[in-house]
Amino acid sequence: MNESILNNDTVFRYPVDVRFFEVDSLGVVFNMWYLGWCDEAMSAFMESIGYGYATLRAQGFDAVLRNAEIEWADSLEAFQHAEIGVLVDHVGMTSFRLRYDIDRVGIGGVDIDRVDIERVEASDHGRTRCARVAITYVCVAVDGRSKVTIPQDLREALVRHHT
Repeated sequence: MNESILNNDTVFRYPVDVRFFEVDSLGVVFNMWYLGWCDEAMSAFMESIGYGYATLRAQGFDAVLRNAEIEWADSLEAFQHAEIGVLVDHVGMTSFRLRYDIDRVGIGGVDIDRVDIERVEASDHGRTRCARVAITYVCVAVDGRSKVTIPQDLREALVRHHT
């Protein structure tokens, strides 16, 4: 289901289906998975603006995680659908920050509040914010991993999607 969408409102949306093995003993998604999902969403977002990992590395640099902040508002459970909204929150000289809004969503007419073992279809407007994540990435040279200035064309692509 990982078909991402770039909306006119500068929010890149990345879908996630919560898998059974991602939940803990309380039946909710274990916290580490949120960062993994953000990494997947970041990769898809960067690809959508023309700067996937292959492009970055071919140009001699990479973007590495410097800082991550997570604030939880609600939980996700196995077999629920989620969507990660990716927004460019800040663009500096050597770093940029992406914000990830992780929402529980549904498909087809029934809101999802709790799902047992079978998937429940829910409406497109049935959203519940589950977490907000802010991650700062620093641009580094592939050779030696020293900090480098964000290349101008990447900076322009990020600024075009700045909220």
